[in-house]
Amino acid sequence: MSTGSGGCATSSRPRTSAPSDWVRYRRVASRTQEEAMAVKTDPTESLRRVPLFAGLDRKELELLAKLAKEQRYEAGATIVKSGASGHGLYIIKEGKVSVVRDGQKVAAMGPGQFFGEISVLDGGPRTADVKADTQTVCLTLISWEIKPLLMDNAGISYKMLLE
Repeated sequence: MSTGSGGCATSSRPRTSAPSDWVRYRRVASRTQEEAMAVKTDPTESLRRVPLFAGLDRKELELLAKLAKEQRYEAGATIVKSGASGHGLYIIKEGKVSVVRDGQKVAAMGPGQFFGEISVLDGGPRTADVKADTQTVCLTLISWEIKPLLMDNAGISYKMLLE
């Protein structure tokens, strides 16, 4: 470092474009916050982020979103119980859950992941417990509400099968 005219230390490095980098960072951070808020408030945005629904267009996602119910679970709550009849597809919107089979944790899941898709179609019993590890928010699609939509809109069913 050298001293400038006022006796202050100055860097011999060339000046960077820090202000424009900062502005760019703020734009990205702001956009990310806006997207996060949209996901928190708009079920269509939450569904769009789920791989099972990746092939659906906006209109198809909106049809599904109209059926989605938001449910909140406290940490430690059992969301689904092994052996219980399954009638709902759960999409994790916020939080983390554990999938437990025969007392053993077999999977950990978080936002954008889903469970219960098979029992929605066949109504069979749940094969594992799913417990909330943290406060969790799920979007739930109930079988007797989603089945008519899938039967009336073969394109949605087909696109979901491709995923």
